[in-house]
Amino acid sequence: MRTHFFTSEYKVGGTRIIRQLFAILKPTDGSQSFPTKIRNQVLKQVVHGWENCQKSRIAYDRRDTPRFSFLPSIPQYKHKISTRNLFTYDNQSIEKKGINPNKGLLHLSQSDLIISTKFQDVIKVREVPITALYFFEVASQKPVTLVDLNYHLTAGIDLGIDHLVALASNKPTFTPTIYDKKHLKSINQGFNPRQAFLLSKLDQVKSTTRPIQKVTFNRNKRLENYLYQTSSLIVKRLGDDKLIQLIIGTNVRDKQNIKLEKKPHSFRLITHTQLIKFITCQTQLVGIKVIVTQAYYTNKCRFGDLEPVGKQESYQGKSGKRGWFPSFNESRINADVNAALNMIRKVNVNSPP
Repeated sequence: MRTHFFTSEYKVGGTRIIRQLFAILKPTDGSQSFPTKIRNQVLKQVVHGWENCQKSRIAYDRRDTPRFSFLPSIPQYKHKISTRNLFTYDNQSIEKKGINPNKGLLHLSQSDLIISTKFQDVIKVREVPITALYFFEVASQKPVTLVDLNYHLTAGIDLGIDHLVALASNKPTFTPTIYDKKHLKSINQGFNPRQAFLLSKLDQVKSTTRPIQKVTFNRNKRLENYLYQTSSLIVKRLGDDKLIQLIIGTNVRDKQNIKLEKKPHSFRLITHTQLIKFITCQTQLVGIKVIVTQAYYTNKCRFGDLEPVGKQESYQGKSGKRGWFPSFNESRINADVNAALNMIRKVNVNSPP
């Protein structure tokens, strides 16, 4: 794949490459120890990895997106013995299924692995190697349940650093809500000293150890769980208020170069992209439309005075102390809520204030 990548000028992928890899790897012992379908899935992962690398390098050469700050690197060679791959078992590779919903058993093909699950409509099972351990993901099919929604009601979300999410709506009786991020900061505050201590014990030859990998994995899973619960609360709130549309504002790479007064590691790795993914997946199950757009100038324009959302030579307002945004009539509004309301005005120009 590396040779083909350099000789074909970034033209990789396709069924022909997968067939060539399959013919080369079929006689090997590692290939014979797994079912054919799982072996094909691993080969497709390799090809898709190179395809994604090709697309990233083309996007970087064109400079059509600000996502990349440096040239994406190509996949490296993997160790022949200690390398671990992600295995995907589709529905036909699962030999036995449990009948009891509370004690369902999944027996993976050509292995001694038996997984207990409560799901019945299982689509696939993934064996994922994560640093110092393995875990299994069981994917099931969940039906879409459409709820009664009002086509004139819209909600806006502003993602921030101090506050995780600011949720507002054009519904008159809707109370704006701010979802705090203190729990995420507390997770990092417990993780950073532990990681620093383990890094201080490293040899110059090693770059990581199993204890570091385990601590990092536990922290990431706690963050993922908190973001999933937050997204569930947001989607439930949208369904209860019958909001048909959700507008999420995000700034690509704008928060990476912010000058911080406090220690930056206290809230490192703000996974806004993962939060947007959770919200999008859950809104699709209830029929709510999600629009992700740039949040430029939404935190500088005054919503109370209906200032046009966009670049201005001079702005009417300025964020005051403790996150308050003043208006001409001496009323105050939270700065994050002001940005969330401006997100609605930016996308839906004719939306009522």
